[in-house]
Amino acid sequence: MGGEESARLLAADLAEFVDGADWGSRKFTSFIATFEQPRGVDELRFEELLWQHLQLLHEADADRFAWAAGCSSDPRSGEFKYSVAGHPFFVIGLHETHRRVGRRPPFPMLAFNSHEQFARIKADGMWDRLADKIRKQDIMLQGDINPNLMEYETLSEARRYSGRPKPADWQCPFSARAAAAEGALSGARHV
Repeated sequence: MGGEESARLLAADLAEFVDGADWGSRKFTSFIATFEQPRGVDELRFEELLWQHLQLLHEADADRFAWAAGCSSDPRSGEFKYSVAGHPFFVIGLHETHRRVGRRPPFPMLAFNSHEQFARIKADGMWDRLADKIRKQDIMLQGDINPNLMEYETLSEARRYSGRPKPADWQCPFSARAAAAEGALSGARHV
């Protein structure tokens, strides 16, 4: 994780995933990227590598695709959504030393969850039930609700990708290319 070749390959795999997915299906689907390394890093180092990888992934993706239409490419914005292949994703970082038990796989992972699916779940009236189920499972595993869930939709989602609590003055290290950002504003998607 955090390597240029790995990010390039992930960009190609995610583009194929986006192209082949049925976002209107009632079945929820996510793309899970797994990595051999690094193992055993602390939360701060994992977060650095997560954003390094997402930056490299964007660099590989931006040559072919504009940012997801209608989504901000500014990680400070409450409208920010990470974009790959012109599709909006919520990214979840998981690693073996995470403070939350539910985010501790045996190796580093990035889960890409479609915002289009989130919108469908909300439109179908299932969002609150799903959130309640996740919170109950979190309490069973950890004894309390993940504090990151408490700021849902009030601040940029970029603050929640690594799962590490952030100070109020946290600055996201990600920066979208200007051309990709302009594509989001115009609704363009180039290949």
